[in-house]
Amino acid sequence: MYRLFPKLGYICPMRSYYGFIGRKLAILGGVLGLLGGCTGGLSQRDETTPPPLTGTITRSEVRIKEKWRPILKIKSQKPQKTPYFKISGKEWKIHWQNKANGELIVILYDESKPDYSEVLVNVSTADEDVIFLTGKGRYRLEVMAKQPYEILVEELR
Repeated sequence: MYRLFPKLGYICPMRSYYGFIGRKLAILGGVLGLLGGCTGGLSQRDETTPPPLTGTITRSEVRIKEKWRPILKIKSQKPQKTPYFKISGKEWKIHWQNKANGELIVILYDESKPDYSEVLVNVSTADEDVIFLTGKGRYRLEVMAKQPYEILVEELR
């Protein structure tokens, strides 16, 4: 039933052009053509099947293989200011953990910029996170808390 006319191009095989029954089939074919198209039919994709992987590596997967060197570790429940510590790598991180409900504030100071400070953490519930930073230099932390907390500073080798 495939018909090919040189001037009209491809004619959809779902349509018939013969008589009364052909007109009914043409209408039915037109409806099915709108639903499924002339080339692919109705979608056969199983909705429970996840899409295939593309093979790209995300930044978080790469981080698993990176080597981090510990610089400073604090495990306390008192407010304190750390001595200055030296960061010589391009990237470093601060992993903090507030172990109980109560305010935890962590402020970063840069030795080369005496007027500079940045509040990195300001939470009042038990929580934890990792903050990634860039830049070489000498830094110190001021921690304000009265409940147990932990802070780990590491640099990328």
